[in-house]
Amino acid sequence: MQFIYFTKTLKELAPPALVDFCKETGVDGLDLAVRPGYPIEPSNALTELPKFAAIMKQNKLDIPLVSAPTSLIDADSKDAKNLFEACALAGVPMIKIGYFPYKANFSDDLQVARKKLQGFSKLAQATKVKAVYHTHSGNNIGNNAVSLKELLTDFDPHHVGAFADTGHLAVNGGPIKMELEILRPWLSIIAIKDILWEQAKGDWAFKVIPAGSGIVRWNDVSKGVKDAKFQGTIVLHGEYEASGLPNRKDLAKKELAFLKKQFA
Repeated sequence: MQFIYFTKTLKELAPPALVDFCKETGVDGLDLAVRPGYPIEPSNALTELPKFAAIMKQNKLDIPLVSAPTSLIDADSKDAKNLFEACALAGVPMIKIGYFPYKANFSDDLQVARKKLQGFSKLAQATKVKAVYHTHSGNNIGNNAVSLKELLTDFDPHHVGAFADTGHLAVNGGPIKMELEILRPWLSIIAIKDILWEQAKGDWAFKVIPAGSGIVRWNDVSKGVKDAKFQGTIVLHGEYEASGLPNRKDLAKKELAFLKKQFA
């Protein structure tokens, strides 16, 4: 398996510092957020992403995934075309696209989403960069395995894939073994989150915490991954609080050690 780190929380780090982060924490590479305000964004990705990918490769590191802006749901947009072309040039095999919203009627919203996904499938086929869709809880089509299967059915897994998230599936899905089995034909990459529920002002909300200290049943995750015969890329999402960069690096090291033990 390959273990990489999502750079959403590393927005202030320039490319050389991202290389250092990988080396110091022991991860194999990055899930690179290519979004407005980041060192590499959709507007400069065609030139900057291949440059950074070459630097990563020189350091024996990888970029298996680019995470686009969460609003990227139009394959005909300039940003979508730039990102897929940039990933093709840089040798990045997957892009996480945005979320198709559930608005009022699931069947109607699903058909709109499937039509939009057809555009990404064509873009993926043309560039040989797979579009992956993340199981994010909330008002999103595809927020658990059954919903995502409805979205992905009849799409070629070579062009469109599932990005299963342990934390969001714990919040919004069924038993993880079942979730991964349902998604197995399209299962392309797995995101690592653990979750803690908290009550504030009379309501419940969840926050992300380091793996191993929340509600996710990690032994079930390990068995589900094994049963699905998944040997691909695992993303440490790292969307938990840290007191600074040194603390974040320390947490990443500990989380990586925990995950390698779980998936051994």
